[in-house]
Amino acid sequence: MQALSERVSLVPANRTVDEVVDRLTGIEENLDGFFSPLGGGPEARRGRPPLPDGVACFNGMYLRVTEAVRDALASFENREFVERLDVLFAEFYFHAFEAANANAWVSKAWEPLFTRRAEKRLALQFAIAGMNAHINNDLAHALVLTWRELGLDPAQRRDYDKVNDILEQVEKDIKAPLSDALIADVDTAFGTTDDFLALWSIRQARLQAWERARIMRNVTGDELGGLFDRLVGFAGNLLLGPAV
Repeated sequence: MQALSERVSLVPANRTVDEVVDRLTGIEENLDGFFSPLGGGPEARRGRPPLPDGVACFNGMYLRVTEAVRDALASFENREFVERLDVLFAEFYFHAFEAANANAWVSKAWEPLFTRRAEKRLALQFAIAGMNAHINNDLAHALVLTWRELGLDPAQRRDYDKVNDILEQVEKDIKAPLSDALIADVDTAFGTTDDFLALWSIRQARLQAWERARIMRNVTGDELGGLFDRLVGFAGNLLLGPAV
């Protein structure tokens, strides 16, 4: 993860959230996802099999939450911090996406989503498994990079917490369409997977990412990052349920 963070740190300083939204939209269109501007929305897309795969399900949710953050940028105390964090954070996903397409190294946190993307699962399972990988593993690294680049101590906590409210509202708005969208015409045997979905919380995951980033600022080496990478990957497999 240290090497990946170094690559992410090279993202041009003038990149904007609008550019992130454009890139996510392009992926959504290429994957023919539920939220592709070309697809007519989740209801219309469900009527056009085959349905989107697991990566498309996550990408659609990520597109919606990034659009919401972009639209709220003017309301933050430190817009520069929020926008740069959003840009660097997204770059971790883009690296994972490109690496998976090239059959290259993908972090353990992202492995469940990319290796199990074709399984018969609820779209919501894939969306939350992707959010688990992205927030629980990547966000702490993005925070550290942003603090260092902008010369900040761990600050802007009010802005950071305000994002939680935005993300939770978007998750609430799209949870129903994603819960109804099966990746096949048969039901998935959940086991205890629904319990894990109910327990997973964007707010709690972001709180833990903030606290881990505070620790990472003062820890050299990649041992801590590697440990969390593996733990997040394990949680991602739990969110997706037993392999089928």
